[in-house]
Amino acid sequence: MSVNGAQTVIIHAVGDTSPRRIEYGEPVESLFTMVADKIKEADIALCQLERTFSTKGALQYRAQSTWHSRVHPDNVKSLVYAGFHLVTNASNHTYDYGPESLLESIEVLRAHGIEVIGVGSNLEEARRAAILERKGTKVAFLDYNSVLPDEYEAREDKPGCAPIKVATYYEAQEYQAGTPPRVITIPREDDVLAMEEDITRAREKADVVVVSFHWGIHHIPGMLADYQFTVGHRAIDAGADIIFGTHAHLVKGIEIYKGKTIFYSLGNFAEESPHHLPPPPGTVSTRSSPKYGYSIHEPGARYNKQRDKRYTLMVRCLITGKKIQKISFLPGWINDVAEPRFVAHGEPEFQEVVEYVEKWSRELGTELTVQGDEVVVYSQSKQ
Repeated sequence: MSVNGAQTVIIHAVGDTSPRRIEYGEPVESLFTMVADKIKEADIALCQLERTFSTKGALQYRAQSTWHSRVHPDNVKSLVYAGFHLVTNASNHTYDYGPESLLESIEVLRAHGIEVIGVGSNLEEARRAAILERKGTKVAFLDYNSVLPDEYEAREDKPGCAPIKVATYYEAQEYQAGTPPRVITIPREDDVLAMEEDITRAREKADVVVVSFHWGIHHIPGMLADYQFTVGHRAIDAGADIIFGTHAHLVKGIEIYKGKTIFYSLGNFAEESPHHLPPPPGTVSTRSSPKYGYSIHEPGARYNKQRDKRYTLMVRCLITGKKIQKISFLPGWINDVAEPRFVAHGEPEFQEVVEYVEKWSRELGTELTVQGDEVVVYSQSKQ
C-alpha cells in the first residue's frame, strides 16, 4: 500500500487474547477463523497475551483464582494462524505459574516467529523495546504492567514483567462519616522515569514508538483511574506516538493528547477463560464477584453473556512517510465461545459497539467519524 508514492505500513492491534483450543479438544484455527484474513492485512499485527504457553512451573499462591492462565504450548498455533507478529505479555497473569512457565512461554513464542515484549529473564530484558522494520520504517514496541501482584515484576536477576507500580490513597470528600471517598492513584516515580528513559532510547532507534500498558480498572464500564492519565500523558511527552491499554475486559474511552491517541482499553478479543468449568482441587472459583455489582463470570457460560463484554475492536494504524497518518478501528463482536468477528456498517451490532465507544470517548473530548465499516479516530488531514 502506498500514498503519493510513499510506502504505508499498517499496524493492527487487538486486546486480551487467551487461546486454549488444545484444552477444549478443538482445532487451533477455530478461535480466529472469522478474523484471520483481516488481521493478516497488517504489516505488523499484535495482541495482548493473557497466558503462558508452557507445561512447566507451579501455580503461585497469589494466583489460586487464575489456575487457567497456563496453557499447552501448542496453543501458540492459534496466534500463528491468526497472523500475529508480536504479543504484549506484561500482565497480572505473567507470573501465575512462576519463572519456569514464563521463560518457556517466551521461548515457545519466539520459536514460532512471534516477538514478545514486556517480560523477560530480568528487568533489562522486560524493558527492552522490540524494533520491527517494515518497508524501510522502523517501529519500536514497549510494554508495561500496573496490575501487579507481589513478585510479578522483573528485577535485575529475576524474571517477570516491566513494572509501573501504583499507590492508592483514599481522601474524604465531605464531613459526613461513611460517605464514599475520593480514590487517588499515584504511579511510582522511579518506574515512570524508567519508562521515559526506555521511550527516549526507542525514539533514537525507531521512526514510530508504540507503548502498551496493562492497567486500569477491570469490569467497570467507562471508569478510568487517575494514574492512567498521568502515565499515558508522560509516555507521550517522552516520545510515544500511540498507546494501547489492556486489562479491563471492556472497551473504554479513547483520548487524543497533544495529537497522539490513547486507547485506554482495547477490551477482550479472544479471551478463553474456562469459568464455566469447576476449578481444580485446592484452587478458588472466580465465577462471581459481588464487589463489581454483578457476576463477572456467569455460571455455565463459556463466554460471558453480559452485553458490553461482547464488544471488541481492532485498531488500524497507518504509517506513511515514517509518521502516523491515520488511526481507526474495526468494531467487532464476540460470540458464545469467545470467537471474535468484525461487524459491517449495516449490522445492528456495529452501531451498538460504536455508540458504546463514542459515549466514553466523548467524555474525553474525542469525536469519532464512521467511514464505511471502520471508525476514524485520528487523521492527519483533519488536524
